[in-house]
Amino acid sequence: MSKKILVVDDEPQIVKVLKAYLEKAGYQVVTASDGKAALSNFQHEKPDFLILDLNLPGLDGLEVCK
Repeated sequence: MSKKILVVDDEPQIVKVLKAYLEKAGYQVVTASDGKAALSNFQHEKPDFLILDLNLPGLDGLEVCK
């Protein structure tokens, strides 16, 4: 069973590159583009690891961590 990683960034190109590399390495990747979606996906998907941008629209990365 592969580990699940949540990638949160508002830059689609960054998400695309990270997702491609991580999937190639065998990880399952879930993505979000803002803080609210990150919290929702985190609660629903229960990822093993989180890659989180701090500068997000709306709810920033620091608030998501809290």
